[in-house]
Amino acid sequence: MSVSTITARFISSVALASAMTVAHADVLEIDLGGAAVYSFNDFKSGSGRVDGSILAGRDISLANYSVNTSNTGAYGDYAVVAGRDFTFTSGNVGHGSTYVGGTSYLNQSGTLNGPVTTGTAPADLNALATSLTQTSNALAALTPTASTEQKWNGIFINGTNSQVEVINLDASWLDSSSWYSFSNLSAGATLIVNFLGDSATFKGGFSAFDGYNVLFNFADATTLNFVNGFNANVLAPKATVTGGSGTIYGTVVVNDWNSSVTIGTAAGGGFAAVDVPGLELVATAVPEAQTWAMLLAGLGLMGVVARRRKSA
Repeated sequence: MSVSTITARFISSVALASAMTVAHADVLEIDLGGAAVYSFNDFKSGSGRVDGSILAGRDISLANYSVNTSNTGAYGDYAVVAGRDFTFTSGNVGHGSTYVGGTSYLNQSGTLNGPVTTGTAPADLNALATSLTQTSNALAALTPTASTEQKWNGIFINGTNSQVEVINLDASWLDSSSWYSFSNLSAGATLIVNFLGDSATFKGGFSAFDGYNVLFNFADATTLNFVNGFNANVLAPKATVTGGSGTIYGTVVVNDWNSSVTIGTAAGGGFAAVDVPGLELVATAVPEAQTWAMLLAGLGLMGVVARRRKSA
């Protein structure tokens, strides 16, 4: 029986060493079953590409679009998982199967290089959305380790030379900032950047984050616009992405996607799992389809045994 854990593994070396004397630290990972992007509701685009696989809780609608050019399947070999309808006008799904929970609207100009399946979804997407939202909120509640300042059209970040830095930034700073200055950040460190505010527009200067394990977390943002690309992962469970340009090299989680921004293959495969001091996550697992079947069968067997014991 296999279970895909979405956000956290709760046995860490720190916790095992001494739960009484060592600060709590859960392991943070952004696991979409191998997919590059998950939109809780719809994923729609009139052009562009996703190098990996796409998950959407409701509809996926694509035109002039390429999917899974990197041949990285989700929950097995799925390139596309649409909780409801799938409309594919033109383009190419390079590798893998397509799951459609509702109706498929396929044009002959769109090429699928794998079968279309229906029936039971490969994973519980609602549970996945709940787990990711809880993770975003938990990250936003962490105490910052770095100090920040905006001046001279730039953003200054001063860390503590730790392997994990928590950085809080006012999302409104992005409107008038075009570069970043780092100090006291360890090479290759994990940077958890909490953007505070209900909207954000990414305009540039993000090359400073190259070489770090970066998660941009938007716990409260409802609107995002990417004018330039970057090498970082995005966790924005309430946000709708519209318009924009450039390429995001990382794993992306949003509420709604209506954009032609490219989602490229991230260096190292996305966000690298890491112990985060002070992080406490709710244990949530998202069973795959075969796991659900086995669980239901087991519950049915338990019911039969209970009835027999009662009769005896």
